[in-house]
Formats: sequence, C-alpha cells, structure tokens
Amino acid sequence: QTDRAPYLRGIMDAVCDPAIERVVFMKSAQTGGTEIINNVVGYYIDQDPAPILMVQPTLDMGKAWSKDRFAPMLRDTPALDGKVRDRRSRDSDNTVLHKVFTGGHITIAGANSPASLASRPIRITLFDEVDRFPASAGPEGDPVSLGRKRSTTFWNRKSLEVSTPTVKGASRIEQAFEESTQDRYHVPCPHCDEYQTLKWSQCQWPEGEPELAYYACESCGSVITDTDKQGMLRAGEWRGGKDSSVRGFHINELYSPWVTFGQMAASFVEAKKFPDTLKTW
Repeated sequence: QTDRAPYLRGIMDAVCDPAIERVVFMKSAQTGGTEIINNVVGYYIDQDPAPILMVQPTLDMGKAWSKDRFAPMLRDTPALDGKVRDRRSRDSDNTVLHKVFTGGHITIAGANSPASLASRPIRITLFDEVDRFPASAGPEGDPVSLGRKRSTTFWNRKSLEVSTPTVKGASRIEQAFEESTQDRYHVPCPHCDEYQTLKWSQCQWPEGEPELAYYACESCGSVITDTDKQGMLRAGEWRGGKDSSVRGFHINELYSPWVTFGQMAASFVEAKKFPDTLKTW
C-alpha cells in the first residue's frame, strides 16, 4: 500500500512520466527502493509492455531477485496473473534470468557480467544498488553506461537508478543525484505546519536514553514523536532544488515508517563505538 510510504508515490509517478527519461533515487536502507523497481516492472508488464533490463550488482544477486522478489510478485498480484510465461513450461526463451510476456520481455543481468548487459535492445533500464556495481563490467567499462546504451534506439526510453550511497566523493549514486533536480521530501510540523526536510541533527534524546528519542521541529522546536510521522508523510511533498533533465530524489531513514526515532538513536549510540559500524550506520 503506497499510503504506508507516501514518499514513494512521487518517484513512481516520475518513472511513468513520458517527459522524464532518467530518474535517480538516493536513499537509506529499508525505505522501499527495491519495491519501487518491483512496481515499475509490474507497471510495464501490465500497462505499457516493453523490453526491460533489470541490473543487479552480480548475476547471483539477479537470480536471487528473480526467485525471491519477482516470482512471488507475479504469483500474488492479480493484474500480473498469467502475463509472464511459467519458466517450467517448454519455452526455452523463459529462464530465471529472462522472462517473456506479451509485448515485451525482461532480462535480469549482473553488473559484473558484460555479456548480460550487451545482449539486446532495451527500452526500460533499471539499476538496483548501483554503488555496489564494479567500476567496470570486465573490460567493457561502466555497467550503468553499458546498460543505458541498449536503449539508444527508443524515443520513449526510461532509466531508473536506485542505491544507498557509500563513500562521499566516490559514490556513483551521489554523482548522479548531484546532476539531477535534487528533490527532497518536505513534511509539515504537526504543531506549526512549517514544511521542512528531516535532518539527523534534529533527532534528540535524554542523556543515556536513546530509545526515548524524538524529533525537534526545526522551526518551532516542538517535540515530534513517531505517532506524528505517518500524518506528516501523507501531507509531505517533493520539492526540487535545481533545474535538470534528470529527476533526482533523496530520502533518509528518518522518513522510514518501519523504523522509530528511538531505534535509530539506539543504533547510532551502539554504532559510533567503532569506525566501521558507524560507517555502516
């Protein structure tokens, strides 16, 4: 249900907007990035059939996505029921990494496999966790560029890149976001109605009790609790920072409906004991 994470709606709408060719989503873990990709795949199978390329960091991860995410979605979504051929049929064109549907097909590739990136013309290119991609797909070069080249002949081509960022200055998704409109999700304070983006510096808690963390409004200083979050998310809106032909979105874990302020604060207190765990946090 998109109402559970309303910020995803604007991103999915951008992917379906014929005026937008490239969409970038820089996000924290567990905020719904892969679900966006799943929904986009389902949309194009059901509403606008086309050749699709889904790129994961490795071929093994591509197989895992196909079995653990894509297959259950096909099984459990009424709109997709029967639209993709069963790989157990006698159709040699239908495998774990390649599936055919009326009007199109989806190829699942690994960024570490240049052969899987260069096989056929593609209209819709989807890249998941691009910061985990190798710098080069074998000797062929940047895997994102290789994948997007497959769509050159399509006037209505579409590209979506999703990832959590890694090291600042060396992050593929950060660089793509910097070239984009840099949309951020603005939500209203439930006390003063002032729209703002959620920042970690405003997350506060009593000394030694991070599990009691709350969010302090940047405008009026009022206490915002987890019970306020869902209403804020539903009233939120994406606002861009600059003009660009690339539509870019950024969200952090403070917006996640699945994580509380207290859980984030407790994990921060634990993580900052060591550089590597803090880096992951």
